[in-house]
Formats: sequence, structure tokens, C-alpha cells
Amino acid sequence: MSSPRPAPMTTSTDELGAYSEGELLDDAMSESLSAIEPLSPKSLKAISNLARYKPPPDPYPFPEGRSAVLVCLFGSRSGDNLNVLLSTRSQTLRTYPGQVALPGGKMDDTDINLEATARREAFEEVGLPIDTTRIRYLTSLPPFLARSMMLVTPVVCFVLDYSLKPELNPSEVSDLFSFPLEAFLTANPSHRVFHHPHPEPVLEGKTPYHTVEDYPWFDGRKHRFHAFEAHPQPIVGLTAEILIHVAMLAYKRSPDFLLRAPDEMSQRDLIRRAMKEPKFHEFRRKWREKRPVMEREGKL
Repeated sequence: MSSPRPAPMTTSTDELGAYSEGELLDDAMSESLSAIEPLSPKSLKAISNLARYKPPPDPYPFPEGRSAVLVCLFGSRSGDNLNVLLSTRSQTLRTYPGQVALPGGKMDDTDINLEATARREAFEEVGLPIDTTRIRYLTSLPPFLARSMMLVTPVVCFVLDYSLKPELNPSEVSDLFSFPLEAFLTANPSHRVFHHPHPEPVLEGKTPYHTVEDYPWFDGRKHRFHAFEAHPQPIVGLTAEILIHVAMLAYKRSPDFLLRAPDEMSQRDLIRRAMKEPKFHEFRRKWREKRPVMEREGKL
């Protein structure tokens, strides 16, 4: 038995993420998940925790310089873990070629909200259908500030239909893979989350599974950048930071490592500080000016 069809995407955040415990259990037992073992109680609880999370109101009404990424979760074959879908950016891209990323991109005028942005970009990049029944909305996180001054909103969804087949857009994505969500809370690859060795244990002389670097940002205050060893490429920077926070919400625990640098600003304070910078507003002015040209050239 499957749950009733959820309401379509709406501009009201109060109507999003209305995923009840009954719907969750119905979905977990539905025929669409027959390709895997039943989700473990731990995985079901993690999904429920995410669905119950209500993000604070978005205080940034401007559409310029906004983007969204889709944190697309699904059960592992054993049902023990929740995995997240990740892609490797094409080497031909102008920004961050070859890096691991979450599907996503800039908000368009036609997007009714940031959930729509994340879903549209995921469809364009990896062929995930814009379907609120087969790919259920769970929650959104407050925005993160990228070094480019872009505000990036993570949108978390759960895949119910395991018959979906990704179709990569080679101009944007060169590879697609998955990784255990809970692995972003551990500094040790032998941690219990790896029921099947993934990644392989770190050998002597090899790169550690989890590393950090603290870089100065505003006012000389440092910001911590995390990196996790993965195949085919490490998961680093903003992508890693977003997934740490999603995992913390899902599993209701802190990571096994220090999340922040000493005296590091919160994301909310970081964005407030960035809004005092001319570069922050210049970025948005240039975006407004080039948008009509990009629309004419079919790039939006």
C-alpha cells in the first residue's frame, strides 16, 4: 500500500515537508522499494528526523545569486544505510571541473521556489524526474554561503522508486555515485556505518579518510573546510559541509571531529557579514545584467 499522492510544490513553505509517520511507513513498505531489503529502523528514524525538521524563515528575499542543491537520499541494498547521490562535474565546466558535487544550480525566474530549482537542475544534470511522488520532499536547510558569494540552499529528498534510471548530461556531469550519509559524521573509515567496506580502510602512507583545513575569510576569522576520501574523487568544501549538516539532522548527533575552526562564524553570521561587502552586491548586480543575455542564448 502506498501513501496518497503528496501535494505539488508550492510557494508556501508551511505546506512543504508534510510527511507523516503513517505515510513514511506506507512508503517504506510500498512495492516501489521492492528492489531492496526493508529499510532499517535506524534509516526510517533518520528520514523521519529530516521530515520533522522545519527550517527557519528565509530572510533573503532577493532571487539574484541564489542557488539550490538536491540532497537525494535512498536506501542501500541491505536497507542498513541511507546513501546520498553525488556527481563528478565535467572537466569542461568553467567552475570546479572534476570536483564532486550535489546536483543543483542557480535559481531561474521560472522556478516557483528553491525546491523547484533543485529538482529542475537535478533533471537537467542527471535525469532525475521532477516527480514529487517518486522523489519525496523531506526538508530544506538554511542557505550556505559559497566563496563566490552565492547563497546555496540544500533541498533534501528521498527516492521511493528504485526503477529510476539516471541519464547523465555529459556536458555537466562525468560520473554518478553514492556514499553513506552517516559517513559524514565519522573521522574513521572503520566506523560502524560501513557495514560493507566503503571506502576501504586507510593504509599506512595513504591519505586519511577525513581531513580539514582552516582558511581565513572575513575579518581574518577562519572557516573550516572538510574533505572526505571517496572514489572517484574526494568530497570536499561546501558539498562536504552541507552533507555533514544533513547527517547531523538525520542522525541527531554531532560528528566525531571538530566541526568548526576556533572562533568560526555560523553560516547565518557569515551571510550577514558578507552582505556588508561590495562584492556581495556587485555579484548580484552583474547577475541581473547578464540574465537577459543568458536567456537569449538559451543558457537559462
